[in-house]
Amino acid sequence: MALWQSDLSVSWRAQWISLLFHGLLALLVLLMPWPINYTLLWMLLLLIVVFSCVRSQRRIHACQGTFKLLEDFRVYWKGHEWQMMRKPWIIDSGIMLKLKRQGQRGSLHLWLGADSIDSEEWRDLRRLLLQQQASGRE
Repeated sequence: MALWQSDLSVSWRAQWISLLFHGLLALLVLLMPWPINYTLLWMLLLLIVVFSCVRSQRRIHACQGTFKLLEDFRVYWKGHEWQMMRKPWIIDSGIMLKLKRQGQRGSLHLWLGADSIDSEEWRDLRRLLLQQQASGRE
């Protein structure tokens, strides 16, 4: 049974922060005084920054869909059940969850932006996670 459920949308704040970071990094690469024989190097660095920005935007867009908070620090996300590896990191603008899928190796960091959830649902999610932390494990 789900304690909380919502349809997550794209976090516009996360998109803007990513674009700002990558834009500043690209500007830094462009404005550095490169010697003429380093042209290929700075072009390669600029290409890496652009591809990193595209990858970041795709990852942000992938964080959409139905999200369910279950009992015992479990989450239902993207058609699978996940276990919270540690306490969620909760701030006013978002929640960072470290999740591990049942029977799988590796983990997933999932950022739930406050702007990707309705404000009332956001308050309920924060309250439930804080209650789980207080009554649950470290």
